[in-house]
Amino acid sequence: MEDADLRIEVFLPVPAAPGLRALAFADNPPMHYRHAYHAGNFADVHKHVLLCGLAQAMARKDKPYAYLDTHAGSGGYDLGSAEAIRTGEAAEGALRLQGLQDPPEPLASWQRIVSAANSGGAWRRYPGSPAFVKALAREGDRLLLCESVPEVAEELRTRLFDATVHVRDGYESASLLPPVEKRGLILVDPPFERRDEFAAMVEFLERAQARFAGGVYAFWYPLKNTHELVRFGRRLAAASSKPVVDFHFNTGAPAEGQMRGSGLMVVNPPYRFAEDMEPALALLARELAVGPRATSLITWLKQEP
Repeated sequence: MEDADLRIEVFLPVPAAPGLRALAFADNPPMHYRHAYHAGNFADVHKHVLLCGLAQAMARKDKPYAYLDTHAGSGGYDLGSAEAIRTGEAAEGALRLQGLQDPPEPLASWQRIVSAANSGGAWRRYPGSPAFVKALAREGDRLLLCESVPEVAEELRTRLFDATVHVRDGYESASLLPPVEKRGLILVDPPFERRDEFAAMVEFLERAQARFAGGVYAFWYPLKNTHELVRFGRRLAAASSKPVVDFHFNTGAPAEGQMRGSGLMVVNPPYRFAEDMEPALALLARELAVGPRATSLITWLKQEP
């Protein structure tokens, strides 16, 4: 694999320019999204390794927690489907890692969960985000899952029958906060079909933190337009009442305007979470690199005063 760098940076936000929301996605048309085409790609792997790490960090305290997924999907995907075969994206993502030997946590748990979904054989099934959290959940931990497409929500109920599934727009799920457990991990992972998706995520954080300031919030994003992404990070940090850290992976692919990386911005990260993720993310960047300039970055967008 190509070499990749891991860097830890500190970036302090400046105020967003007026009228930013009106500019969001002005140059990019909306996408028509079906995750079956992309399941198990590099972005899924990066996101789910981080999600496993967050679930493990939440479990360090004895008290139960609630997991809220605003855009949960179907809970699992067939890597042998026509959609997955057409793009072949899993071959450059999850399937590169099936035989990885002795990876650090939480990459080891990610690998174990995918293997269990395939009964230990060749990987032809890839779990969705709720399935990873469910595999790491303890007795008393609770899953609240939102999916706006009724047929997909029904698949989700079938796969995760003991989870609570809401058929609704995930951005409305701030009304479910705070959870009765008073501890919560919230994943906001939209399909990026809306032109104002970044603005919608910032607005969701504002509403959610007003109800539940102590929650841990994770916002997934695609790396396509660098300037747009920088603006989003600044707005998210400015809106947050808690620290914000960005976990950013660039495959090293050269194309600007096409997805060449992705990341997760975590609001109110658990203690030492960023430091604990370093070994796994460095290894992941090396294994999934496409070009020689692949990078894994951990950047603090907002720190404690």
